[in-house]
Amino acid sequence: MTPILLKPEYLLRGHDVPLEQGHGLVVDGKLIADSGPVAALEAAYPHAEVIDLPDAILMPGLVNAHQHGRGVSQIQLGYPDQRLEHWMAQRRSRGSPDLGAIGTLASAEMLKNGVTCAVHADLAYGTGNYEAELRGSIAGYGAAGLRACIAIGVCDQGNIVFPQEAEAEFLAGLPDDLANRLRERNDTPYEKDFTATSALLDRLLADFGQNDLVSFCYGPSGPQWVTDPLFAATAADARRRDIGLHIHALETTGQYAACRYLYPEGTMRHLAALGAIGSKTVIAHGVFLTPDDIEILAQGNAMVATNPGSNLRLCDATAPVPALIASGVRVGVGSDNSSVMDDEDLFSEARVASMLTGRRNWTSPPKPTARQVIEMLTTSGAAIAGFDGRIGRLENGWFADLTAFSLAHTRGVYLDEDMPIIEALVARGRGADARLTMVAGKILYRDGVLTALDAGEVARRAAAAAKAARLPERPEDVQFTERLKPYLTAFYSRLTADTRVPDILS
Repeated sequence: MTPILLKPEYLLRGHDVPLEQGHGLVVDGKLIADSGPVAALEAAYPHAEVIDLPDAILMPGLVNAHQHGRGVSQIQLGYPDQRLEHWMAQRRSRGSPDLGAIGTLASAEMLKNGVTCAVHADLAYGTGNYEAELRGSIAGYGAAGLRACIAIGVCDQGNIVFPQEAEAEFLAGLPDDLANRLRERNDTPYEKDFTATSALLDRLLADFGQNDLVSFCYGPSGPQWVTDPLFAATAADARRRDIGLHIHALETTGQYAACRYLYPEGTMRHLAALGAIGSKTVIAHGVFLTPDDIEILAQGNAMVATNPGSNLRLCDATAPVPALIASGVRVGVGSDNSSVMDDEDLFSEARVASMLTGRRNWTSPPKPTARQVIEMLTTSGAAIAGFDGRIGRLENGWFADLTAFSLAHTRGVYLDEDMPIIEALVARGRGADARLTMVAGKILYRDGVLTALDAGEVARRAAAAAKAARLPERPEDVQFTERLKPYLTAFYSRLTADTRVPDILS
């Protein structure tokens, strides 16, 4: 295979190293082979394919630290921005789309925005065949060539409302037909117990364990959705296998209220007692983490995947990113396929995450620096995805997962010579500025073109999958959902009425 010599205006090998001008990088096969002054590389690799990237910065590929493989957004699927508990109810009126089709589109959109790796926090569709759903999503990433960490869902309670012990009272307050309909559907959409979940992971590892574009972890749905015995067993198996735990937690006011009731000692303290807080633990969302929660995470070297746009669109706040970083907790950025701009632009999401610092005063943790934002998007994201030490930096011998962003928009009509390029990139850069995206040495996107996919066919398949999931032959499902919403509103309003959201951002 012919080596590739990339010649950018600027080379950024990592968030903590100086920006290099006049330097290039050589890719040989899947790996980074060399880097240094362009003249020296041209002499050392006279037969390399040369790719000139003037007015561009070459840097590690971005990592989407939390998303669900949905290439067609909630708005496009007919779900208005609303509280998560309402959104989950509305999903009852939709069927399962072709997950390979919408996953390929999601991957394509990420590649177009400079994303080379994504964490797939699996969102089950309740088809009754969870393994087939999961394999469909894996196929979507494979078709696009995107690197992915697949989080296998874990859930065994709270399918109607949470906390689980409130279910009987909630059902008793519903009209009989609504209550009976919910009882009929009250079955976990995932594998039914730990033994089945572990066996599923064994089968997936047998089929994909040699694929260096895929890693696996467990993905507990959240403390209020997983019983203590299942959480403890899952955490123990994760330690045995040396894989991660990617845990949805404290995403909404309803979840915070339920967890405060269930775990008066503190949610993260409770998870730590179950063995679920460690260096491979990721808390996804973490909007309502308390100071004590943050301390527990820091002590356990755990990480957080923040999803600011999604959290704001679901009528809640955002994770306390400055406080987390100040405590030494590594933070990555996810789109949750529901970003501020309804796209896969991680630069925009990182800006939201870093700017929403709560009430500003001189004793508040400062917003992240530009270098810290780059770290969130690259090295921290790589650790969250289980690829730490293999991607996230442009180091010799590491996978050639990289992207080049045009600096034309970053500079605009004028950029003062005293303004550092990285500061300007973090403040003004866009995913749409991506000129080249490479995963494991393969150029998958270049100057507006997806090189390994037929963009039109990918879009057509995803559109057909989304339309098919509407289930027009079952309008009673839509009526059922609309009738259920007021009861959910009343239930969670009571649950959260006396809940004081932690004041951790001041």
